[in-house]
Amino acid sequence: MKSLTLIFCTLSLLFVSTVVNSQEAVDKVHMLNGDINEGTVKGITEQSITFIYKGESLEYTFEKTKVNKIVFGSGRTQVINHVEQVSAAQVASFNSKNKLAVIPFVVISNEGSLTTQAMGEEVQHTTYDAFTKNTRGVEVLDPMTTNALLLKHNLNANSIKAMMPQEVAQAIGVEYVVYGSANINYEGSQSFGSTTTRYKDKEERDKGERKSSGKEFSSSTTSTTEKYDTTIEMNIFNDQGQNVYNVKRNGFGNSLDQYKATINYIVKRCPWGDKR
Repeated sequence: MKSLTLIFCTLSLLFVSTVVNSQEAVDKVHMLNGDINEGTVKGITEQSITFIYKGESLEYTFEKTKVNKIVFGSGRTQVINHVEQVSAAQVASFNSKNKLAVIPFVVISNEGSLTTQAMGEEVQHTTYDAFTKNTRGVEVLDPMTTNALLLKHNLNANSIKAMMPQEVAQAIGVEYVVYGSANINYEGSQSFGSTTTRYKDKEERDKGERKSSGKEFSSSTTSTTEKYDTTIEMNIFNDQGQNVYNVKRNGFGNSLDQYKATINYIVKRCPWGDKR
């Protein structure tokens, strides 16, 4: 009797274990870029795979050209694309998806101190900040990484002109590359002055009159403002060489740092901008 009970308990445990394992088993879709998606494969067509992530109910579609293999919960493996058959260019394309890099800006000015490499990189950083704060759905490469990759490929402000935008995008490893120029013209300075008069006695001050017994005190202040006329131009190309965004806009205001507000305005209205 005890042996029968032991056999029954053992079979029960095996059954429970099988049920639990079948419930935990998930399908795994291995992508060519190395990502692994866990969930349930709902269907496979000639061009795509319908998939639901584990713990979710929304259906997603994967292009079969981007899938390496499917490892089903049952243990069966179905190879969609052999990794060795995928070119290095295709793998790089998968890894660069939705990535964007800002190239150092070209600065044109009648003031020599502004046409340096440092000024071009300063505007580049401003543009990077604008993209990180005002866009969604795109990953922005930080300027340090972008400039290091440019140097790695021996690209500078002059040599980069000899390359097509799609070649630059592929060299950096991004889908989109931002080119820009800042035309900053110094228009001179403008001075403003004012004179303030004070009276010794309140009564005389209120009347605005001078009396022989009163005293008058005057002081003058002068301020000088530097005036600049700024124009910002921005072009965004994808890794296929298509120009997806082109805009040219005059700056807001007359101060030198007003180019920052202009760049923010332009970025907010790009394809990924908050104001799109």
